[in-house]
Amino acid sequence: MSTSKRTRSEKGKAPAKPSSHVPKPKNPFVNEVAEHRYINLSKRNLISGRFVVFQDLEHLDIARIMHNNSLERFVTIREKVYSPLMPYFYTNISLEGDTLYTRVLGRDIKLNLDQFASILHLSPGGVDVYSNDLQDFGEYPEGESALTASTLLHGDNNPGLVRNEVVSRYTLQSQVLAKIVFNNLLPKSGEFSHARGPVPLIIYCLLRGIKIDVPRLIASHMASEQIRLSGRSLPYGMLITRILEALDFDLSSVEYDNPSPNIDGTLLKRMEAQLRRQAPVPPPIPPPVPPPAPGPSSSSSAPIAPSDLESLISSAVRSQIEAHQAWIEQRDTAFRAEMDARYQGLRTDMTYFADSMRYMDSQLEGLYTKFNMAPPDPTTISRPLPSRGPPFPARAPSSTVPP
Repeated sequence: MSTSKRTRSEKGKAPAKPSSHVPKPKNPFVNEVAEHRYINLSKRNLISGRFVVFQDLEHLDIARIMHNNSLERFVTIREKVYSPLMPYFYTNISLEGDTLYTRVLGRDIKLNLDQFASILHLSPGGVDVYSNDLQDFGEYPEGESALTASTLLHGDNNPGLVRNEVVSRYTLQSQVLAKIVFNNLLPKSGEFSHARGPVPLIIYCLLRGIKIDVPRLIASHMASEQIRLSGRSLPYGMLITRILEALDFDLSSVEYDNPSPNIDGTLLKRMEAQLRRQAPVPPPIPPPVPPPAPGPSSSSSAPIAPSDLESLISSAVRSQIEAHQAWIEQRDTAFRAEMDARYQGLRTDMTYFADSMRYMDSQLEGLYTKFNMAPPDPTTISRPLPSRGPPFPARAPSSTVPP
């Protein structure tokens, strides 16, 4: 069997072996500032986002509202939440113009807003509402203003409601949209009872069909300093997973958590029950006053005039206030008497203690004299105590037990 001959240049050389050089892993942080920032962010709670079940919200027309802003696929993203990776995502993140930068697992991520929108099933473009609110929004349709826009949120044409921040005063449809904003669009931690900043404006745009630049909204919030403030939770857990999967990250060895419960019929029932509890109860209608009977005594049974009724109510309130003030003064007098009694008891105890010291001084002086001992040298602050021994004067009984 013939074998190929080695050339002159190959003679005396060992066969080439595969290189054993392993590339050094990249630093997980983009700079020292990010490395110090990680210490704080690694202890934060996480906000995963919520899957919206449109079938349970059909009577509120939520599906159509989401479709008008191309959000129907976005709010139905359901992913695991890889909790250990989220602090790295936010530690290294920055938004420069239309490009988002970060680093996860030592790998750099660079996404422009079009790529970012494509991964999250969002439509680019629209109104930038991140730094605006409902009162200074400049994109109202013709003939509509911030004062009349609040009617969509509250179901009331009272223009003063434009400044209302209490979510429970919204219509049920607007409250569900607020839940979607608080969990998916501009996630927040803590209480959801008040809608501030751009949140009312986002709800208004959703109801009015005004297109929002959602990719820029989310990217701006991700890279904002608000998230890095102490006490804030790290948002967009499921969205970050979707981004890492789209970029072919190997997540098989990373621990994960399940997302938060869905926005569905169960949540809606709780909201409806809360809405019923907080509904204002109208005052009871007073029974009609029968007309006075004819006769000389009719003046005594005449109905009370409104001015007389106000006088009676004012008199009753004044009496309650005076009675309460008298009770406070009585308690104050009793407290002062108790403190005086305690002081007198303490004063008696100190007198007894001083008498005991005087007695000990006299006894020691007697010992010095008996055994011909030199007494201690006097100082500038020492003063001889008068020799006064037993029987000590009787202690006055104290009516109050010392503390």
